[in-house]
Amino acid sequence: MADTICMMRLISRMTCLVLFVSLNLALSLQGQSTKKDIKKQNHLGFHSNGSFQVRYVRFSGQAAPSNEFRVFLDHQAMWDDAGVSDPNGAHLRFVMIENQTAQGEHGLTRYRIYAEGAPQDKVYSLQTWLVNNATTTDPRDLYVNGQGLLMLRRPRADEETSLTAGEDEFEVESEPAVAEPIRFLLSTLDGQLLIYGTLVAHPLKSNDKGCGLEARLAQPNDAAVLIVANGFPAKSKITLVFTSGEAVASDTLETNSDGHAVEAVSPIVPGITQGILKASAEGSDCLPSVVLPWRAATNVAP
Repeated sequence: MADTICMMRLISRMTCLVLFVSLNLALSLQGQSTKKDIKKQNHLGFHSNGSFQVRYVRFSGQAAPSNEFRVFLDHQAMWDDAGVSDPNGAHLRFVMIENQTAQGEHGLTRYRIYAEGAPQDKVYSLQTWLVNNATTTDPRDLYVNGQGLLMLRRPRADEETSLTAGEDEFEVESEPAVAEPIRFLLSTLDGQLLIYGTLVAHPLKSNDKGCGLEARLAQPNDAAVLIVANGFPAKSKITLVFTSGEAVASDTLETNSDGHAVEAVSPIVPGITQGILKASAEGSDCLPSVVLPWRAATNVAP
């Protein structure tokens, strides 16, 4: 029995390694030529057949991103959507424990994790995917109690309804970067259940009359950015206007049944080394906008 459990754990770790190698491969191949139609299935359960979920807007003079990079952006957006609170599915929820931040500044923040809807009679593994494409797998076995609290050991009977577990609960820390997502995947050892979550400790958001935009880094150093639209009328058309330096571009998004849509952009435009990316949404009754400064000294546009 012990040998069987050890083998299951080994298979789970190997599956997660293959999962993240596939993500690294998608990014490393972004400059290579590809066939017109792409059909990829990776171990995330995310599928792309050439009809991309995330629209991509370009400023004049920018090169077109590769198909592999478009798939990479799709995986980010689908991961984030899968981690949104859904009453019909399991998801990860993050609750702040401590914020080591002076007023008006951003610092290290600690969180506990709740796996909402996760079955209790399972052993779990947690993987982390950072915006720089670094990936890690926690070597420890993890468990959940009746509240979904992620724990380092199997919960006792008197802990089934506990919202905290002291030193025995699993915690994560975030860095102080603004608009930087940390993506988590909680999986059972057999890989049959995947539970997603995305933590943005210091989000860059704007809301106006119930509709909003969020800028979320898609590559280090602001080289690519996801613009997430939420709260707009369902199945509606949104005009997005982008400015970066003197460059201007626009596009029309169609929201889904939840009033949600995602677009990607690189703020790096030819001829300037720094600037401010501004994304504005022109809704029927709202005008949210987000602003993100950028510098091209260390940036590489996709």
